[in-house]
Amino acid sequence: MSQMKLNLAALAGLMLLAAAPARAQDGGALLDLLVKKGIVSNQEAEDLRVQLMKDFTANTSAGKLNLSSAVSDFKLSGDMRIREQYETQAPQVNPANVTNERFRNRIRFRLNGDVGLQKGWSAGFALETAAATDSGNQTLQDGMDDYTPFLARAYVGWKPNLNWSFLLGKQKNILYTTDLVWDGDINPQGFSENYTKFIGAKDTLEVRAGQYIMDDRNESIAGPAGRDAWLFAQQAVYTHWFGKDEIGNLTSSFIIAPGFMKYNGSTLDGLTGEANFNGTTRYLTNFVLPGEINFVNKAGKGTSWKLYWDYSHNFEAANRVLQVYGFTPAQEFSNDANAWLAGAGYALGTGKVQGEYSLKVDYRRIGIGSIDPNINDSDFGFSHLNQQGWKAAFSYNLTDFTNLNLTYFHTRDIQDTLNQATIAARDHTRELQVDLVVKF
Repeated sequence: MSQMKLNLAALAGLMLLAAAPARAQDGGALLDLLVKKGIVSNQEAEDLRVQLMKDFTANTSAGKLNLSSAVSDFKLSGDMRIREQYETQAPQVNPANVTNERFRNRIRFRLNGDVGLQKGWSAGFALETAAATDSGNQTLQDGMDDYTPFLARAYVGWKPNLNWSFLLGKQKNILYTTDLVWDGDINPQGFSENYTKFIGAKDTLEVRAGQYIMDDRNESIAGPAGRDAWLFAQQAVYTHWFGKDEIGNLTSSFIIAPGFMKYNGSTLDGLTGEANFNGTTRYLTNFVLPGEINFVNKAGKGTSWKLYWDYSHNFEAANRVLQVYGFTPAQEFSNDANAWLAGAGYALGTGKVQGEYSLKVDYRRIGIGSIDPNINDSDFGFSHLNQQGWKAAFSYNLTDFTNLNLTYFHTRDIQDTLNQATIAARDHTRELQVDLVVKF
């Protein structure tokens, strides 16, 4: 290692050791930057990381926790949410089977553990209330019974260098998306890969892919019902940075992320989501195009404006509607293969400091043949297809770690004569959520 490299590496080490004990292990970003700039090699950065961890363990009270020698950093985090929810669901058909009006007191608890290991390896887990894939909410009921925590994530990761990363297990969703196609509470399970190419000073082009198992089937059964259900997703995510602050840092950004999603021909059953569809996965072949533009410091320091969108088209919508959802050619209906969303947001700060706040409003339209109701947002139209309408969300930081959130959904049906009792069963819906969230 050259003298300049030694000096810079030593400076990095001093900066990390001089930090508060709670931050002393959090030097990965700085070391990664030194590698990216070619100042130190991957192996030199790894050696320094290990040495810093040894010093932290030996010289700080926080480092007395007895961890495996393979662990380079360990982070626990989580949140507790108290929700008051008022909702109305008006049916197109079978009104006796639908609760038109409801008020619920709900809680959500999440505990996350993220472990950094040597040589680019990592692992993690998450526990949360409720077993449904698209919600961690637990409604308070049953005479003050206790509630069971569920394993929401359990994964192993490997990042051999700055460009490549891999995940295996039940994991965070690596795809860039909005809640039009993917509910934010869903943790996919299976395999994912990410390749990042650095362009210029800050731009990136990422290729992301996921092979997610939706259901394990009994292979002794002949036909699609005996074939494991898989979802295959591929996406290119381009991020361009522009606009400079007073010291020359690029602050505003543009993101575009075209992708492709395809299910194999199989069957799902036993699902517990909001408006789940237990049946075949056939005829869902989707092109997706989410994106956003962020303008930072345009209305004063610390402010930001966001324009965001999403679009999905199912190339097999006609077959999906006719052969899966049970419509007949004699009925008057549109296959409606498209789903789209357009929205705008304003924020003061990043949501981490007392007094900061944000506001977002979007309009979306979800065609009957467009997307998978098993993974879309469980709150907008309660996951039902054939819905269009508004979502408005406001968040205010009561403290650095406590948020007050208000969210309102207002939807109505697109085709009002479908009279379909399951996947497009709502004439209109209304939902108001008032949340108090404490993060730790």
